[in-house]
Amino acid sequence: MQLALGIDIGGTSTKLALVDKTGRITARSSFSTADRTGEGDFFKHLFASMDELLAGDVQLAGIAAGAPSANEQEGTIENAANLPFSPKVEFVKTVRGRCGVPVQLVKDSNASSLGEWHFGAAKGMKNFMLLTLGTGLGCGIVANGQLLGGEFGHGGEAGHVCVQPNGRACGCGRFGCLETYVSATGLKRTVFDIMANFMEDSPLRSTSYEDMTARHIYEAALAGDFLAKKAFVQTGEVLGRALADMAAWFEPEAIVLSGGLAMAGDLLFEPTISSLERHALAFHKGAKIKVLASTLGENDAALLGAAALVWKSKT
Repeated sequence: MQLALGIDIGGTSTKLALVDKTGRITARSSFSTADRTGEGDFFKHLFASMDELLAGDVQLAGIAAGAPSANEQEGTIENAANLPFSPKVEFVKTVRGRCGVPVQLVKDSNASSLGEWHFGAAKGMKNFMLLTLGTGLGCGIVANGQLLGGEFGHGGEAGHVCVQPNGRACGCGRFGCLETYVSATGLKRTVFDIMANFMEDSPLRSTSYEDMTARHIYEAALAGDFLAKKAFVQTGEVLGRALADMAAWFEPEAIVLSGGLAMAGDLLFEPTISSLERHALAFHKGAKIKVLASTLGENDAALLGAAALVWKSKT
């Protein structure tokens, strides 16, 4: 049986999975991206993980990877804000030279969009947007049944739309980008802003910035912590306002939220939907633009989407 190898390269970790034509994951592996010291170290660990997965009698149909700042036409990763890479990394050339099978590279959020489109919450839709809320914020857009790539393969960078002029510094070099407010990292920054402006007690005050994670904030919010709950409300307010603007761009049937931060459920979705409704154009009010959670799990949308790209190229 032939299998596709899907790879999801993220700022925190890189995940790999062998996937059959039905979208069933037969094996998976992962390693830390954040601990790598350049692309050479990254490829060393990537190939080690690949060798582990491909040990035995595996018939590999091809490899596809989703990565931030991917240039899909050139097969390169360029100026990725959250990856420990040089400004331009020859991903496809390097992996193809090592493995000898067809290799494709797609923007990480486009990979997730393909996963949701073929196997998940957006199955059968012709117009939808997917936001991946992880270390950063990725965006994939399907319009009129076509995945939007853009002239140079970088279309849909909603994470770097300015939502606050002269706001927070972003890894891309700009200020006030959406992902600096709406992402796991953005949520943490919001908590520290709130702690500086409110006096309420919170166990979060005893955690350093380096040690704090979005999960700490999520668990504190579930326990009723004022600061954590307020951080989710503020994050949802910013996200909902941005979604209202995005809805005005191309009027999607739905906006799908995936990634670690989206796993917070109602803590994020309720203030987001409320904000979207308040800021939406009149003809988009009344919940006409659906906000949906990914149905593929926190780690699987991009893996399945990358694998779908392999199978699509075989038809």
